[in-house]
Amino acid sequence: MRFLFVGGGTGGHLTPAIGLAEGLEKEGHETMFLLSGRAVEQAYFADGRPCSSLGFDTSRLPKALALVGAMRHARHFARDYQPDAVIALGGAASAAALGIGRRRHCPLVLLEGNYVIGRSVKLMEAFATSTLTMFQDTANKCRRGHAMGPVSRQLLDPVPAAEARTALGLEAHRCTLLVMGGSQGARDVNLVARDLLPDLKRLGWQLLALVGNGKTAELEGALQEAQVPGKILEHCTQMGMAYSAADFALTRGGASSMGEVWMHSLPSAVFPYPYHKDRQQEWNARALEPGVICINDIDPQALSAIRNCLEDSDKRAQMAAALAESAPADGRAEGARVLAEIAARKP
Repeated sequence: MRFLFVGGGTGGHLTPAIGLAEGLEKEGHETMFLLSGRAVEQAYFADGRPCSSLGFDTSRLPKALALVGAMRHARHFARDYQPDAVIALGGAASAAALGIGRRRHCPLVLLEGNYVIGRSVKLMEAFATSTLTMFQDTANKCRRGHAMGPVSRQLLDPVPAAEARTALGLEAHRCTLLVMGGSQGARDVNLVARDLLPDLKRLGWQLLALVGNGKTAELEGALQEAQVPGKILEHCTQMGMAYSAADFALTRGGASSMGEVWMHSLPSAVFPYPYHKDRQQEWNARALEPGVICINDIDPQALSAIRNCLEDSDKRAQMAAALAESAPADGRAEGARVLAEIAARKP
């Protein structure tokens, strides 16, 4: 059977979708992606995975007209590809999937990784056969929700910590703080990492920071000045290595980041993006407490809470145990199973 994934734009949309595609391909199915057109998407398809652009985010037209064009493109593409199911990844561009299912009598499935249901999913739910979610509470709020848990992918598979650190150019047996602000990076998270460098020096830790495009210089200079060992990278494709190398993380609260922290049982301090109207990232983080601590205000009290986690190995172990205890089975196999069942019922 053939499965067409539509949308993208951020790692949060793409990472679980690629994991599901891997699960489907393992069972002998064929997959294809129609992406929104953002440059950041290309890093996720550098391995040659088949994809095409809807041209939505590169269009100079107003968004409403750009979406009309994307829907027309998706319809024409599907006429040749003949998918057995269409999966909308969330975000504005994924609405292009609506033009396929209704014309081709093809089941539409929505992906919702966030705890709070996003606007695109709410608008498309009436036309969908099912909505696959990471959290059970989210599935319960959907019309036809199915909780599959966090979705892994091959590049997220865990490896021994010492092996991961060595592969990333770190010291094999030194405790490691992982800093990541999502696919675009996050200046606030990077600044907190800089403020913690004296503590890392005092405690004998090292730093692995994924800071986003063009954001390495400031933190590299601070790292050298503080005489803390570590690596500053714009991005890391081998995220399984990064999570495996880490003892604690500073991160945004995007759905894919929270799912990956959950799967790897990695205790973390989460800095939710503060400008979402529905506070999606905060709710994602709250759903994983007490395995993570949620930091809404970067103040001395918050920094003290993070320092306490760095200093107290028992505290980190308790947080890791809480994540491991609450984590469902990997959603890659479960999501692929549900998608195959839905596609098999195609009229």
